[in-house]
Amino acid sequence: MQKPGDLTTVMYHYVREIKNSRYPGIKGLEFAGFKRQLDYLGSQYEFISAEQLIAYITGESADFPEKACLLTFDDGYRDHFDFVFPELMKRKISGCFFPPARPVEENSLLDVNAIHFILASATDTNRLFNDLNDELRARDFSESFIEQHISRLAQPGRYDPAEIIYIKRMLQRELPFELRTEITRQLFEKYVEKSEAEFNKELYMTAAEIEELVRSGMYVGSHTYHHFWLNAVAADTQEQEIDRSLQFLTNVGAPTRNWIMCYPYGAYNADTLEILQRKSCVIGFATKVGSSSLDRQAALEMNRFDTNDFPQ
Repeated sequence: MQKPGDLTTVMYHYVREIKNSRYPGIKGLEFAGFKRQLDYLGSQYEFISAEQLIAYITGESADFPEKACLLTFDDGYRDHFDFVFPELMKRKISGCFFPPARPVEENSLLDVNAIHFILASATDTNRLFNDLNDELRARDFSESFIEQHISRLAQPGRYDPAEIIYIKRMLQRELPFELRTEITRQLFEKYVEKSEAEFNKELYMTAAEIEELVRSGMYVGSHTYHHFWLNAVAADTQEQEIDRSLQFLTNVGAPTRNWIMCYPYGAYNADTLEILQRKSCVIGFATKVGSSSLDRQAALEMNRFDTNDFPQ
């Protein structure tokens, strides 16, 4: 038996052939780069499965690799079925997939993805920035409201300039849900120029494809129903999100005993942790950058690295 070291978990979103696609501006990982990254990670770490991690965290097993790496794939994209899944099967690697339930069950575009493709389609960020503020003005939001939010939110992030952070935060969480969805749809129609129904079929996996992942030995866990920032909604809404996601997991044949949560946007709070403990969740993945010690008492707050933190 080896004494385990820290766990290295890698987070992926879009993995596709990007350069010559219709959306070359989407922020993702080229498929060729993904394959090179798997080569690199395989040379440095031992890939593990979700089941190995769960068994260690729950005390069912004392065995764990000294240098372990777990691969996680967020948001249920068709990329994961078309590109990631076959490559993992070829290499005999088990991955963890976290699809939010709503796009699959309702054929509905998540605001977060609409925003991604608005940004990927916008050739002029300043124009998009101004268009968003014009949409607010058209709905009688004051100049002081807009200026206050620009001052507070327009701060550069790890990968995005200040204007992009402002656009994302306003459309992801700052505005009321129905309003931000309405404005996002207006901007989507203007910049992406494609019907939502047609776009959804290209973007997300189907329930049948997710079921195939499960049957093939991949792990499928919870990413909630609507993909809300959990720390921005009330406890009863959080519980509804988690319950609806668990029902979805049951529907596709995924486990709901000793299961894994992946927090949308990495966001959670004390209410989230209390709900998860009651519902037999044993591991929670956030987006704080770093490795995670295998502390069973802190297993609901595990860190992850972004794909961009490793050679591609």
